[in-house]
Amino acid sequence: MTDVGRQRKHNEDNILVKSELGLFVVADGMGGHNAGNVASALATKSLDNFFEATRAGSLPGPVPVDEQELDPEARRVVAAIRKANHDVFVISNTYTQHQGMGSTVVAAYVSRETEQIHVGHVGDSRCYRIRLGEIEQLTKDHSLINDALALKPDLSPDELARLPKNIITRALGMKDGVKVDIRSERIQLGDAFLLCSDGLSGMVSEQQMLDVLDITQDPQEACELLIEMANDAGGTDNISALIIRIQPEAQDERQPDSAELEDTRPHRIDEFGAMLPPPQVQAAQAPVEEIELDAAASSDERIAGQQVHSIGGNGLRSQAQGASGTMSRVAAVPFTDRRSRAAAGSGRYVAVATEPKPPVKEAPPSKPAKRPTEVRVARCAHCKHELFIGNRFCVECGAPIKP
Repeated sequence: MTDVGRQRKHNEDNILVKSELGLFVVADGMGGHNAGNVASALATKSLDNFFEATRAGSLPGPVPVDEQELDPEARRVVAAIRKANHDVFVISNTYTQHQGMGSTVVAAYVSRETEQIHVGHVGDSRCYRIRLGEIEQLTKDHSLINDALALKPDLSPDELARLPKNIITRALGMKDGVKVDIRSERIQLGDAFLLCSDGLSGMVSEQQMLDVLDITQDPQEACELLIEMANDAGGTDNISALIIRIQPEAQDERQPDSAELEDTRPHRIDEFGAMLPPPQVQAAQAPVEEIELDAAASSDERIAGQQVHSIGGNGLRSQAQGASGTMSRVAAVPFTDRRSRAAAGSGRYVAVATEPKPPVKEAPPSKPAKRPTEVRVARCAHCKHELFIGNRFCVECGAPIKP
């Protein structure tokens, strides 16, 4: 979930959720109206395209020296962020209205094959891990204060207070090359990972984040609460929150369709030797019976009531099995309406035998479909991306659109 906040007129944050790729991104743009939004949109789009293009696992070009010891999956995240930095840098230096634009980024790649999460970041967008009632920041801000502490760890609180708090020393688009910090961790059932922009981390404390994720297990509800708290604290910046929750794989207990069941009833032969279809059996009326669901079934209904983004698709195994043999899947926002959880009802159901359905009457001829409303569109002369008439710049490549 992302929100403009209380004091900004435009939202320059962008979020990417690609569960089928295992990719989750939060980008915080800089550069003012249009430029900041273009930078963060380019960053997320570039990451998306890179992961789509490298589904098979092969990365373009030689491996840089500083990445040769990295896990191949972690190397993929670093290469994707470096490509995003190059794209933002090129557009920033090509078009005058986008000069100086940039973006922070935090990207999490969850691998079902190795049951690991790889977190890469540039700037001060963060990733937190919530595990067993404790919260840990997995990223380290690339800020003036942190760089000063790295050079002189014994800085006093008074000296730190005199340093600007919102100055970042690393971001996408500043230079043609960028150093990406990467961290890889094993995932466990019950883990939750919070990706956020500084509009959230600067307004809400770690203890408040932990309290919210302890109050509710619903990622969508947790994101809404966190953003509401950030706004209540002042909402001085755009606010973005993305929660990834590691949950047990729900067992698929669906029965095969009747067409797939083999008919084992004996066949009849007529006097000419031809095979007759089996006789139709009239089902007896079954009594109405109330069934009380046990605790396990109620738990399954609660899981089924939530929309869960599962990692899968080409290049990733559809199911991952840990050492304990427990299946896992990844849940991430955005989700659909939270009221779907209540659709399971009170836990008591009535089983009623089905009766033969009356013959279906032919529907009257349908009326001719209404002519669709025409929407005027144009195409970018630079990348041919389709745009609505009235856009001042291309949302795909950032090129200006002439009136």
